This record gives sequence, structure tokens and C-alpha cells, in this order.
Amino acid sequence: MHDRFGPGRANLVGNSGRSAGFPALVTASLLVTTAANLSPPLVSALAVQIQRELSIGEAEIGMTVSVFFLVGVATSTLAGRLTERIGPVASLRLAAATGGLMLMAAGATARSWPALVAFVGAAGLANSLAQPAANLYVARGVPNRRQGLALGIQKAGIPTASLLAGLAVPTVGLTIGWSWAFALGGLLALMVSLGVPAVGGAPSAASGPGSTTEGRSSRPRPDVPVRLLVAVACSTSLAAMGSMGLGSFFVLSSVEIGVEEAFAGILLMVGSVVGIVARLAMGAGADRSALSPWSMLTAIFAVAGLAFVGLSIGSKPMLFAAMPFAFATSFAWPGLFHLAVVRSNPSAPGAATGIAMTGGFTGAVTGPLLFGLLVEAAGYSWAWMFTAVTSGAAAAVMAVVGRLIEQSRTR
Repeated sequence: MHDRFGPGRANLVGNSGRSAGFPALVTASLLVTTAANLSPPLVSALAVQIQRELSIGEAEIGMTVSVFFLVGVATSTLAGRLTERIGPVASLRLAAATGGLMLMAAGATARSWPALVAFVGAAGLANSLAQPAANLYVARGVPNRRQGLALGIQKAGIPTASLLAGLAVPTVGLTIGWSWAFALGGLLALMVSLGVPAVGGAPSAASGPGSTTEGRSSRPRPDVPVRLLVAVACSTSLAAMGSMGLGSFFVLSSVEIGVEEAFAGILLMVGSVVGIVARLAMGAGADRSALSPWSMLTAIFAVAGLAFVGLSIGSKPMLFAAMPFAFATSFAWPGLFHLAVVRSNPSAPGAATGIAMTGGFTGAVTGPLLFGLLVEAAGYSWAWMFTAVTSGAAAAVMAVVGRLIEQSRTR
């Protein structure tokens, strides 16, 4: 079947002249995305041990996670441009290596809260580079008809990181200590950096305004107007507040209502699996659906808001009932978001991702911080209700912005 690449598009080609296959490409992007996102879920899943050893509270845990994404806010746009300049392969390798080194340093030397914050913050550089690099990697090597599945697999790296963090609680954190979990995660990330397939340069997209070939232009331009990408960032910022609240405080919140710590880690692991499956299903469905990814995002944000209302009730039965819906939405929407950005910006998917991702990073900064402060001031019920409100607002904004983008593309 004909691959629907635009003019000038080519498959990713290795040094041997052979194309990188779909399994190798998506596996590499999945593993790097996982490696670059290990720090926040490890902090969250192992928060009980970290709090005990470093004598800190929920607010400090939230701040630690927030710093990781604050670095992303500051560097995301530049990272997107850098990815277009040096290519996705070098960017992916650099991202995984940076994340791995920071995790190992945290595990080996972080014996105070400021030290932990410093290493987790530096690891945020890995994520701000990995996201646009992985998108560009897929945009260059996967035909349009399979990009939804490819990006669903790739962005499953984020819930996969949470899955590994949840698994680390009973297997590493409660046996040999949280610092060993960080060190082992760093070793995994360094191994991933060595396994990204070497591929040749190819134009990032169809010819058109702002299109560029690798090394030919240092300022590729997105196809969607920047003002609309900023509006998308506002919507995803609100949605990310809920997602990061879930990832950062689910274990602590579960323990608060009487769930055993080890079982809470297992629940996080199960929820992460639900998020991964949902992300893959939504990505594959988007490849065949008549609905645009923007419309699908609107619906997902709305369902996430309802799930957070369930968590706000604060009982075990509601925790078990709402948990699958919370993870299936909050951990699944980033795949559709990246698919929407890539498809709407074929000339410069990396640069467009760098702009649009500032919203997710901003929400990831403010979400855990505000959630932690709300917990200390009013309790978990009010904090979960806050995430329900932000998710509902994200749905409302996305409904408007998605329609404007579709109208812009039609014109």
C-alpha cells in the first residue's frame, strides 16, 4: 500500500541504506520517552520513603515534581528548534543519556531535599528534548495512516514510567531503599541511550511554507498559527494539572484513606497499565476515526473531570471505581495531543511540539505544587475537586481551539 508521505518525504534510512522498520522505530521512541520521564513518577511513588528520610511534606514533594517540568517550560521551545537542527536520533540519544545521568546522581548523592530538587530539575532537560525529538522521529519515519498508533505507543512511555515506579515500591523501595530505585532507573536510561537506531536525515514533512530539510534551515515554521498553538497550550496546561496531580499524589492519597502502601504502589502500576492500553487504543482508533484528534481530546478531558470528582469523595469503593477512568483519560490524552500537533504541522512537527508542549509543562509545574498546597491546607478531597475543575475547563477551551484550528487548515 502506498505510504502517504508528502513530496520529499522519505523513510528513515540507516547507515547501511536500509529503512528503519516500524517496530524498531516505535520501540526506540517509547523507551526514550520512558527514560526521560522516570524522575517524577519515582519521586511520587516513593514519596513515603523520601518524606521519611528527608523530613519533608506533601508540599515539598509537589515542588520537586514541579521543578522537573519548570525546566521544561523554560527550555521546550528551544529544544524543539534544536531537535529540528541536529536531528531526532542525536536528540533522542542525548535525552536518554541526560535523564540517566541525573537519576544515577540523585540515587548516589541526594541526601537532602535541595539536592534531590537539583537533580530532578536537571532531568527535566531530558524530557523537554525527548518529546519533540520523538515526534519528529515518528513524523519522518511513519506514514500518516499509522501515526496515531505510533504516537500512542510512543507516548505510552509516560504511563510506562509510572508503571515502573509503582513496581519499584514493593520490589526496591521497601527492600533496599528509594535511592537504589533512582540509581537502577538511571542505569536503565543509559542503556536505552545506546539502543536508538542510527538513521539518515530526511525532510521532516511535505513541501510547503516553512518546510525544511535537515541541516538546510535552522528556523522551521509550524503550519498552525502560533496564537492557536498557544491556545492549545492553555488547554493542555489545565488538563496536565489533573494528570500530574494523579501521577504525583495517587499513592499518598490512597494511603491517606487506609490503603496499604505496597498495595497503593500496585494500584499505581495497574492504573498505569490501564493508561497504556487506553493510549494505544485511542491512537489506533484515531487512525481510523472520522473525528479529529482535537474533538477526541475535548471528550477525554470532560471524562477525566468526572473521574476526579469520584476520587474527591475519599472512600475506598469510589477510589476503586474512579481509578480506571482517571488513568484511562489522564494518562492517555498526550498521545492524541501529539498526533494532533504532528498532523496539523507537517512542515515542522518538532518546532510545533516545542511550542505546544509549554502548556503541558506549565500545568505539570503548577499542578503538583497547587495540589500539594491544597492537601496541606484543606485535604485531598478539595485537591481532587480542583483537578476536576481544571479538567472541565480544559475541555471547554479545547472545544473552541480545535474548531478554530480545523477552520484554519481548511482555509
